[in-house]
Amino acid sequence: MGLLSDPSLTPRNKFGKVLNKHHSKVCWLLYVASIVWFGCLGHKDFNHGTYLSENALSPGLVYPEIKQESSRWAQQLIEELGRERENHRATTPHAWIAAKMRQIGLETYVHNYTLRYPFDGGKEFQGKNVYGILRAPRTSSTEGIVFSAPYRSPTSPHADIIASVPVLLAFADFARKKNYWAKDIIFLVTEQEQLGMHAFIEAYFNTEMDEATRQKPYLDYGYLPARAGSLQAALNIEVQDLDIDYVDVKIEGLNGQLPNLDMFNLVQRITSREGIISGYKQTPQKKRRQYQHSVENNIKNMLSMIFSLSTGIPNGNHGFFHRHRIESLTLEAVKRQTSNNNRYNGGLPLLKTIEGISRSLNNLLERFHQSYFFYILVQNDRFVSIGDYMPCLGLLIAPLFIKSFLLWLIASGDLKDGDDAGENENEENNESSEHSMVPAVLFILYTCLIGFLCQHMLPLEYLVNFISSYGLSTAQSVTVSMIMWSCLAFMLPFVYKLPAKALNWLHLGSLVGLGTTLVVVGLLNFSLAFLVALCSVPLALGISPELQKGFRKSFLTVYAVLLNPIVFIYGLIFALTIFQFPELTIKEAVFRAVTVTMDAITFSLTDNLIYNNWLSSIVTTVLLPLWSCLWAVVIRNAAVAKTTIGISKKVQ
Repeated sequence: MGLLSDPSLTPRNKFGKVLNKHHSKVCWLLYVASIVWFGCLGHKDFNHGTYLSENALSPGLVYPEIKQESSRWAQQLIEELGRERENHRATTPHAWIAAKMRQIGLETYVHNYTLRYPFDGGKEFQGKNVYGILRAPRTSSTEGIVFSAPYRSPTSPHADIIASVPVLLAFADFARKKNYWAKDIIFLVTEQEQLGMHAFIEAYFNTEMDEATRQKPYLDYGYLPARAGSLQAALNIEVQDLDIDYVDVKIEGLNGQLPNLDMFNLVQRITSREGIISGYKQTPQKKRRQYQHSVENNIKNMLSMIFSLSTGIPNGNHGFFHRHRIESLTLEAVKRQTSNNNRYNGGLPLLKTIEGISRSLNNLLERFHQSYFFYILVQNDRFVSIGDYMPCLGLLIAPLFIKSFLLWLIASGDLKDGDDAGENENEENNESSEHSMVPAVLFILYTCLIGFLCQHMLPLEYLVNFISSYGLSTAQSVTVSMIMWSCLAFMLPFVYKLPAKALNWLHLGSLVGLGTTLVVVGLLNFSLAFLVALCSVPLALGISPELQKGFRKSFLTVYAVLLNPIVFIYGLIFALTIFQFPELTIKEAVFRAVTVTMDAITFSLTDNLIYNNWLSSIVTTVLLPLWSCLWAVVIRNAAVAKTTIGISKKVQ
């Protein structure tokens, strides 16, 4: 009966021994399988061709009615706006835009908003949006569509898009003369790029907030004098000139959100019908016929989209509509480098494209819902759905839970050799497991406190303003404060030393925390979770409780330092600087990378405070504490490592 009651013969113990013997091979095999799976998605047999799921769009049935007169009037408006801009070098000609909207016959209104900059003493910036509403003659303002164009002053560092507002006004003049509209149309001209659009959307959807709630700490989004119906879709246009070379279709939204795939397919079909070359991240190189859509290029396109989505930064004013489930994208019409004096005729295909999109959206009977909201574009006419790319992330996360399961078996005493000495040792481990868990839990709480203070605005604003008082700029002050918190997370394992068994529990908690974080972030932003997993999983799998001095420990120590959020950001920017500016010397590249890193950290934090971009919050409140926990496991000294050999030798 003794043999029958031996705990070593339980199924869990048997499974633990088998998994303990082969877990390292299994984990690394899953990691490699994830990379191979992602590479296979670039092959045409593993992705799908695009198609329209919503038949109500009917883009092929729309016959364009807009005429050449609209294109000529758009060119006249460009010339008038050019003269008007001479008196508004750094401001927006609101009066001229509002007058043109009233001349067309739109209900014209002005939207005011105020931004209080989070740092630098809380300076305030005023902004105005001008918008006109074309009421639907066939309904009672139950639904609406937004057509927007940002206004950029001549002093803007971005590409000049002087033709955007004239094209928007030319289409508004055409639309007012038609009586088949079933939805209200809002023609919006925003100031200060994305800030103006963000303020407009916040004011549009926050209608019943009281004055105290409406006055947000940093953005007072103001009050809208009038509204249209429930917004169904939005189209943002950025036109550099009427002589168009190609159209770049921008789809990335805030926090990695994307428009419904039907919206992108609709634009592609209509631009193709009008003879306009368009596509996602369209470049002059992609226009050439010899541009091959090979597997290598497909993977590059997928990686390019993943890198863009991982930042969570929208690449156009359309990106703020997605949080309200309004399908939107941006059409950036790039001017032809070699002028053909075709401005009066070149604008007509673009106007026909806008008309076709508007009439297709006007046919919608309900919101976009039939096609995909989560996808990765392989080509302009091929994509990978969420069901095909999500296994890549699952294969990366699985090794974390496999190894954490083994560590839990060891810590709980369920995994043993079976002899008397082993039984006595496991009994002692069970008795002290609860006591050894307490220091590990306290360490995790300390790291979470560091992450909270790093992101929380009250101590952060006080610290930044204190550092700025010594003559440093805002970017330098923000970066110095972030470095201080990172150094505190770096030094915590040296100040708060953990015993061997507590390190085992800390390792277990780090793996579970990292795996859970990747699962949650992957559901919200697959691109960010996938890139974080690719970089962090090797470190989590490589470290072990009995790791001692040697090449492996030295390599993992250096690798852990490189994964520190501040060091990783600087290293990534430094590599991109060398790649994009090969003419720079190493010294010049180092200093330029430092400047860009400071700006990137400041902009990321500002986007979090104003636009609610999650990237800064995830890095400071989640990834930094997790890194500190893994760092504590990596750098423990050899004396502590020797005491853990008897407990965790089995995990190697």
